[in-house]
Amino acid sequence: MSRSAATRHRIRWRMRLRPTIRPTDSGGQAMTTESGGTPNGQALHSQLEASIAKRYEELGFNVTVEPSLNLIPFELGGYRPDILAIKEPNQNYIIEVKGSSQRVSVDRFREISEVVQAHPGWRFLLVTGDDEILIGEEASLLQTEQVRQRIKKAESLLKEGFTDAVFLYLWSLLEGMMRRRSIERSIPIERLGGLSLINHLYSQGEMTREQFHECKDLLSIRNRISHGYQDTHIDEACLKLLELVHILSNEWL
Repeated sequence: MSRSAATRHRIRWRMRLRPTIRPTDSGGQAMTTESGGTPNGQALHSQLEASIAKRYEELGFNVTVEPSLNLIPFELGGYRPDILAIKEPNQNYIIEVKGSSQRVSVDRFREISEVVQAHPGWRFLLVTGDDEILIGEEASLLQTEQVRQRIKKAESLLKEGFTDAVFLYLWSLLEGMMRRRSIERSIPIERLGGLSLINHLYSQGEMTREQFHECKDLLSIRNRISHGYQDTHIDEACLKLLELVHILSNEWL
């Protein structure tokens, strides 16, 4: 069995069709979905879904909410996405909507992403209510040569003493690399916040344990600086961040 066929086989058993709401039972219990959501949760999900669909429509996509499986030109093992957004010639998005990134099973959706990305022009997107990336900016990440040029620029600025600014600049490069790495490895987390990116990349084997802990420590410093606080160890932290950016750029780019 080929790898893609095996993946589809796994999806067929692990994924279910979109759950439907069951009526209130005779005992007056709250309605639930197969996944355990309440009617209020379902309503919030529908609102987020409608908002996302509207945004893609404004960007010129042909959008279908809860599309039938025959609109997708390849097999996904019975999995049904929340949204299908198509824009010729090669922007075709299969979108799963989640209210929060905290309850996302990346292993579950990585299998789908692998199948989708095997088809040129198609991508699987996991969109949550607390994403940090604006809808429509999925294709605007820096390319490899742009990253390398900016690393050289950061090194030059660091020599001139702009430590705080260079730290934030380097962190933006690191976060961009993490997002690009997730896309290349079919891990659908590129829209999530920095901490979620770090946690999932580590859990998926894309970082060493040392890199994982270093990223979390550096993220804490980044958060303090970006909110106007001083950090007495910024010089040392900036050098560590520069070294980490060099290491991961050599591994990932």
